[in-house]
Amino acid sequence: MFISGDGKVKIRTLRQTDDYSAADVTVDFNDIVLEGISQTPIGEVRNSILINYDHDYGASSNKSSATATDSTSQGTTVNGFNQTLKLELDANEILDSTTATKLAEAYLYLMKARRPIINFKCASPKYSHLEIGDIIKFSNWDSNIKIYGTAMGTDYYIVTKIEKHPDSTKMETIKVS
Repeated sequence: MFISGDGKVKIRTLRQTDDYSAADVTVDFNDIVLEGISQTPIGEVRNSILINYDHDYGASSNKSSATATDSTSQGTTVNGFNQTLKLELDANEILDSTTATKLAEAYLYLMKARRPIINFKCASPKYSHLEIGDIIKFSNWDSNIKIYGTAMGTDYYIVTKIEKHPDSTKMETIKVS
């Protein structure tokens, strides 16, 4: 959820990796100045999700819980910290196990791995119409610049931060496909 440039509250839902088939805008690599390539912090990885649900308002506690875990995520493997990284959430309004389980699985899907982040600046207002939540892809990417050892393909990125100026635009984007 974010407040757009025109002052409206907007929600952009993340989809599963394979569900992205089109971008809102294609950003030409020749139009930008690459400022950095990084990954989401390992501290944001969660490989065990616990959803507490079926709230009993009389006892002021949740009566049930649902979990989703992944023993192959970056937090539990040798490349991670080799530990379980937990996230516990209370979903008081959920009453059935199917919904709670699906919610836990969705959080696990989004949080179980680190994702590439690309920061760049466009020295013109060409992309200043973009907003947080817009999906972009890159064209004419320099083949010598790899994203953690992988050549840039037809990957999709979501705009997570944007800074607009009269003569330029700075963006942070995270890979979603």
